[in-house]
Amino acid sequence: MLGGLLALPFAGVRAAKPGSANLPFALTPQSRAAALKAQVPEKLAAQVIRAAQKAVDRAVHLMEEVRTGGLLDGEGGRKESQQAQEDWRQARLQALAWRLSGEQAYLDNARKLALAWSRGYQPSFSPVDETELASLLMGVDLIQERLSASEREQLQAFCRTLASGYLSDPIKVGGPSTARNNWHSHRIKIGTAASYMTGDTALIARAKERFMAHVPRNIGEGGVPFDFEQRDALHYTTYSLEPLLTAALMAKNHGDDWFAAPGARRLREALAWLAPYAQGKKTHEEFANSAVPFDRKRVAAGQKGFTGNWDRTGAANVYLLASRFDAAYAPLTRELQPPAWALALF
Repeated sequence: MLGGLLALPFAGVRAAKPGSANLPFALTPQSRAAALKAQVPEKLAAQVIRAAQKAVDRAVHLMEEVRTGGLLDGEGGRKESQQAQEDWRQARLQALAWRLSGEQAYLDNARKLALAWSRGYQPSFSPVDETELASLLMGVDLIQERLSASEREQLQAFCRTLASGYLSDPIKVGGPSTARNNWHSHRIKIGTAASYMTGDTALIARAKERFMAHVPRNIGEGGVPFDFEQRDALHYTTYSLEPLLTAALMAKNHGDDWFAAPGARRLREALAWLAPYAQGKKTHEEFANSAVPFDRKRVAAGQKGFTGNWDRTGAANVYLLASRFDAAYAPLTRELQPPAWALALF
């Protein structure tokens, strides 16, 4: 089942021509959105729908400020902010469940979440806190044809704010090293999604420029990411590569292959460097020599994933995304077993 599904999205993407009458989109053009129900295997669709059903009556957790970065469990408003971030993921999941089932309740929930956040939230431009806003926009892709013109205008204004802020120079939030590490990868992901949603060619060009400039800063010769050198952790390696690959897939779905560009060579090298760890041929003790004090704080607190060997399933989405550019990664993707929503959407 998974082997066949890994090949399906290519056909859907090729069918969506840039400049068509479709509404602007972040990841999924209307033509592919309409084809998802037929393309996604029934067993996989059922998994997505079951997950969405658990939160079909979810209330909106709108907050003035969403912050989880730099906080341990129980500190500050971390728990409340995690609920807010889950809203953004649920917008994507509920919209996907609607496409796969046709059930109105999922559409209503996705619409409620997307409109509440785009109307009532002022972004902080802290990328580690707001990275899942890109997930919300992926959900909007799937439902926007059912929105009114005024609702789409509201979302467009929100996306313009996100794109302008996350693609700004200088960066709005974060110290100097965040212009080189995973923070900037997440800025680019959010900015790319929002730019494509606006359809503004100048913003899209800026997103591409930021992507191409960041890859060689973020990834060293031989494919070793700066995040690995800084944090001594494959957790942060995948946390930086996944948003870059997501941005590249958005571009590919618009007919522009950033991944294959000469300037993105080191992204391809990073996937090759990481592969032996993801395959289980090599292991790595996480955060043992991290240069970041907060990592030592998390180790001392016994936070899961910050001691011991890296769990290679953490690379599942990285190699699922990579397989959309290089089919040689499809066997590794099957082995790592990405979540159902990702298999259906990517």
